[in-house]
This record gives sequence, structure tokens and C-alpha cells, in this order.
Amino acid sequence: MKAHDFLLGIGDIASATKVSQRQLRYWEKKGYIHPAKSSEERRHRKYSYHTLMKVAMIQSYVDSGYTLSVAVEKASQHEEMSNALKHLIGDRLRDFNILEDGYELDFGMVEGVSQDKSLIAIMRKDRPTEFVLRNNSND
Repeated sequence: MKAHDFLLGIGDIASATKVSQRQLRYWEKKGYIHPAKSSEERRHRKYSYHTLMKVAMIQSYVDSGYTLSVAVEKASQHEEMSNALKHLIGDRLRDFNILEDGYELDFGMVEGVSQDKSLIAIMRKDRPTEFVLRNNSND
């Protein structure tokens, strides 16, 4: 089952996020969220997992003291950044290795740098991410 096939009712979203069904309907009316599916009478709304995460993020910003409109804007900015990172990873990630204390990501060759080198990000717990140029192996 894919995440976009996973649908939740308005009650499920309300229960999981502690946002009332009434509030969710208001957010929908304002265009902040959209159901993935609804019956013709719009009585049975179904929401995607993505919408569940968006509602949780908006509510988190509201709980932190932001107004609803600012919370929605901040959630949208977060979503744009997430999409950009997904694109970067999908476009550039060549290899991913699990280390004893973290992860190593190979982003491939860097334009303007020798073609026999790759940009490697080394992520270790409780340490800043390191970027290094590493010679490509000649397998």
C-alpha cells in the first residue's frame, strides 16, 4: 500500500491531531486543506496521509503561538522545502551506506571537479555533517 492510497476519515484526523472536526471543516472551507475524496453530499470526507501530516504541522505552529494564517504559511514553506530536498535526493543521491555511528550519502560527481571524485556527506550522531570529495572506486 502506498502512502497516497492510505485514506483517513475526518474523525481519524481529528483524533490523531487533536484538531476538532469543526476546525478541520473550517480549514477546508478556507482552502488550507483538501479532502482526497468526498461523497457527493460531501458528508464523508477522506483525507490523505499527507493531509494528516499537514494538519499536525499547522496545529504545531498554532500551539507555538502563531496565528492560523501564519501557521498555514509556515507549513506551506516547510512543505516546499521538503519537496526541494526530495528532488535533490532523487536527482543526486547515488549511494547510501549505513555506518556504525551514522550514515554516508554519495551525491555523485560535482561539476567543475575531477570526474573521478564524488561528493560524500557523512552524518554521524551528535556531530555536524561532513562533506568530503572521495575518489570513485574503479570496480
